[in-house]
Amino acid sequence: MTSELLERDDLSVYVVAGVPKSFKKKLAKYLSEESSGEGNLMLLDENMTEWLLARLKGKRRRSHEQTPASSALWRCYRSLSAARYHLSDQPLEGRIREIRSEIERLWRITSPIHDTDEEEESS
Repeated sequence: MTSELLERDDLSVYVVAGVPKSFKKKLAKYLSEESSGEGNLMLLDENMTEWLLARLKGKRRRSHEQTPASSALWRCYRSLSAARYHLSDQPLEGRIREIRSEIERLWRITSPIHDTDEEEESS
């Protein structure tokens, strides 16, 4: 079913926050009613969600929120997120996670967006 779902031409992707996992059942019921049984949904696993959010965050950042260094570190972070997804359930995944966490720490240090966040918190 998953591969058939992903091959459809009428896909939409939504990011939803703050709902319990049981929300999927309610959403499936609503989707079935609204689409006359033609609709379907899929909940992404944790690794794929993490990878997708890293991509979305990178695309949504404005140019004043980036420096060449922070952009390079963000690309590295996204690449490591993808590698972690592809290496899930393998011994190397833990090491990739450690490296990615270090890259994220460096990105936070170099990113102008975090300077702004820290200034707002101290006010």
